[in-house]
Amino acid sequence: MSLEAELHEEMIAIYHHVGRETGYWANRYLQRVRRVGGLQAAKTWLKPKSSSTSGLQKLADIDRLDLSLEALVLRQPWSTLFTNEELKVAQHRINIASNFRLPEEVSSQQNLVEGSICQVTINSYERNPEARRRCIEHYGATCCICGFNFEAKFGSIAQGLIHVHHLKPLSEIQHEYKVDPIADLRPVCPNCHVVIHLGGKTRSIEEVKALSQN
Repeated sequence: MSLEAELHEEMIAIYHHVGRETGYWANRYLQRVRRVGGLQAAKTWLKPKSSSTSGLQKLADIDRLDLSLEALVLRQPWSTLFTNEELKVAQHRINIASNFRLPEEVSSQQNLVEGSICQVTINSYERNPEARRRCIEHYGATCCICGFNFEAKFGSIAQGLIHVHHLKPLSEIQHEYKVDPIADLRPVCPNCHVVIHLGGKTRSIEEVKALSQN
């Protein structure tokens, strides 16, 4: 069996594995793989301007990004079938999906409603990925407290990496609400985000800025 044929079989196996692990059956994914073949389907999904594969954030939420298409193509021997640009896209999406999230940060639905309790290891308040995207689009992926930027430090592999902080924690709101990505959210680096929540309280952006200056 050729390497391309083996990849095709692996991609079909991913569909069944993800379904059994998560209850999420990506039928459109399976249909495309069967229609055009695994390699061609993967290359289409890994174009720089294409969207992430369905379910990527779901896998991040249960800490199983290893089951994603993006993780598959980054592994040997499959990575030899892809260009450096395609592999960079896969790695970038893995980075964004994992994104050093705090325990409270999980994905939500496509509308900008947040705060629904979902059951993971503990009760967590859902985070909306579209709200996150709009916040970063407006403010950039630079920490608004200390000015740290992952891409500037580590290069394009870390493009877009940043935490997004709710000025009023969802755990205090205790119900769904419509989030304003500009008014309610701010980009902060993981270090500053930890200090914001250090000791079980929530400090303001201004408080942490003052601490960093001291």
